[in-house]
Amino acid sequence: MELLYLKTFCELVKWGNYTRTAQELDYAQSSVTNHIQRLEQLYGGKRLFQRKGNAVVLTSTGEKLLPYACQMIELQQQARQALSMTDVEPTILTIGTIESLSLYYLPGIIAQFRQQYPQVQVKIVLDQEPQLIRRLREQELDIALILDTPYQARDITAISLFLVEMKVVIYPEHRLAQHSSISTSDLHQQPLILTEEGCTYRAYLIQKMKEEGQTSQIYLELGNIESIKQAVAKQWGIAFLPQFVLLQEEAYSELEILPWIEEDPQLYSQILYHAERPLSSIAADWVTLCRTNPTVALF
Repeated sequence: MELLYLKTFCELVKWGNYTRTAQELDYAQSSVTNHIQRLEQLYGGKRLFQRKGNAVVLTSTGEKLLPYACQMIELQQQARQALSMTDVEPTILTIGTIESLSLYYLPGIIAQFRQQYPQVQVKIVLDQEPQLIRRLREQELDIALILDTPYQARDITAISLFLVEMKVVIYPEHRLAQHSSISTSDLHQQPLILTEEGCTYRAYLIQKMKEEGQTSQIYLELGNIESIKQAVAKQWGIAFLPQFVLLQEEAYSELEILPWIEEDPQLYSQILYHAERPLSSIAADWVTLCRTNPTVALF
């Protein structure tokens, strides 16, 4: 029963609200309250939460308990996974992702993974985020890697790896290249070279310009990051790209890479897997590798 109480505890930390926690766990709110009270009794009768406005936050005792609670729940999941696995491990690991992460993040992860599992074939599937999540749910993928605001779904486990900073890419001769930073208004009616529709940071830029009454003029739409860089270098327009795809270009003069002065959309690279389907030990090791080396290929 203690593990059940700890799971309720962790969910309440996540949502900060008894009503929302009860909805997510499909419990009566009184059950959530009872679980927390029982847990407090088990750990010396000390309060684990305190009210803060309409929410609840951890007390100092609750903060001490949280990492141990998460570890105990994760160990339980690992034990279930280990006991549910067959003796024969898969020899193919299918990873779904987007083009930018496949080019600039995955190579470093794959290099380390191959040292540990040289016999395993890694299959990379490129697609847009909605299709990746659908394919993950339909068991076509073992794991998905996306770039978005923190993803939440009851049947999907999402782990953030690193925060993505956005940059504006301009050719040196452009008048905006002399600016120290770029705002939404600077891009009004400028020829934009953007990724394909469905890309999260493209959608963010267009929505941001629309909200501020600026006209987004899409001159070129390209599905390849390197093609976008080349198009900017040929003075065809301006690009809006994540910093991690531009690290090599920062040392050269063909492109000007300027800070985006507006509030970033808080995009994270994230690893996703099905919360209700056990990972193979190989897939679990891939997840661990990504978590312990979130920027292995970036710096």
